[in-house]
Amino acid sequence: MKLGFPLLPPGIAKIKIGNGTRLGGGSQAITGLGFKPKIVIFLGYTFGGVNRAESYGFDDGVTHHCMVGAGQNVDMGFNTTKSIDVEKDVSNYLLGYISSMDADGFTITWSLTGAVTGYFMYLAMR
Repeated sequence: MKLGFPLLPPGIAKIKIGNGTRLGGGSQAITGLGFKPKIVIFLGYTFGGVNRAESYGFDDGVTHHCMVGAGQNVDMGFNTTKSIDVEKDVSNYLLGYISSMDADGFTITWSLTGAVTGYFMYLAMR
């Protein structure tokens, strides 16, 4: 009898881990995965200002969700239209979601209010 569990859940043949930075709105292509992802998990963050924001999101190219913690007292929130949400303060924030799953990666569409640098890490799965 074989004990244990598989390294990856059934149906997930490949994974890729990566990171990036964003300073503005518009589209950002993430390439070099070697496959078209089915789902991407994001960890997003920023530094400075009154708030320090962290977000934890999921995106399959259609459904975009994240939890975000922001503020000096770490207020939690939920965003049902974005998978990355980082806020320097109430006037400076960066929001992102996957607008397309591509043959070799994915494309994030960003909207920026004010000025903030967003950092993110991702786990892409096929």
